[in-house]
Amino acid sequence: MNPILGLATSWSSITEIVDRCKKLKVNAVALRVASLPKNKNTGFVSKQSLIEIQGKLSEAGIKINTLIQWFGDEDCLVKTPSKNNHAIESMLETIRIQGETGINCQLHYVDVPEPSQSSLDGMYWDGMLSIYKKIIPQAEISQVNIANHGIWRCLPNNLRERAIIENVKKSDYRSYRKPTWGGPYLVRTADHINRIVSNVPSIRNGYTLCTGLYITGGDPLSEIRRFNKKIFFVQIRDLKGRWPNSEEVFPGTGDLNFSTILSELKNIGYDG
Repeated sequence: MNPILGLATSWSSITEIVDRCKKLKVNAVALRVASLPKNKNTGFVSKQSLIEIQGKLSEAGIKINTLIQWFGDEDCLVKTPSKNNHAIESMLETIRIQGETGINCQLHYVDVPEPSQSSLDGMYWDGMLSIYKKIIPQAEISQVNIANHGIWRCLPNNLRERAIIENVKKSDYRSYRKPTWGGPYLVRTADHINRIVSNVPSIRNGYTLCTGLYITGGDPLSEIRRFNKKIFFVQIRDLKGRWPNSEEVFPGTGDLNFSTILSELKNIGYDG
């Protein structure tokens, strides 16, 4: 097992990123797409700017091995995909540019909101999957692995404390709506990610193994065995408790056993 340890960050400046990488003793970065310079005419990622950033980081011995994309948290995107062609084309163009610049992994956060009524779930899923049926063929052409990541998010401390007092339960997830939290989210479990991958099958459509899926009831060990070679990216987080009473803590101080998790990743031959 030879995993690549890296820094996930927004684009700021060469100096700042290089300094942070040196302090952390890593030589790889994952850059957030939203922070990258854009083409003034299209609003899409500027390929030329990315190439320049890539070159300057390379001179410092640092490689961009992943871009971080967010699907989009406006429900209109999945309710009416045909009216949101610009947003979809932006996603496709980012994948094209990744292929042309040799950045062959995309950490893809699926932040679609969950509708207030379960009767609308089917429409949201259909709309989202119709967009994936455009994303994944482009990923195949560009040879970019899409590492899908659900949104399993802890409540901020003040909300968590209040939720405990108010006896909020896991079953209240859909109806729990607070602006400072951002949820609820349609894709929040490993089963949900598996639904995306199984409905749009491709060697390029896979998973991010984020140990944070523990928040919403997931078991990282079983998901490593389940996802196996389709794990394209790993994100380490430690937690205490489950939603709504979940809290992110420094790795090694929470409920998760990272020696076992890393051992299981080694067993499947993960080297991303």
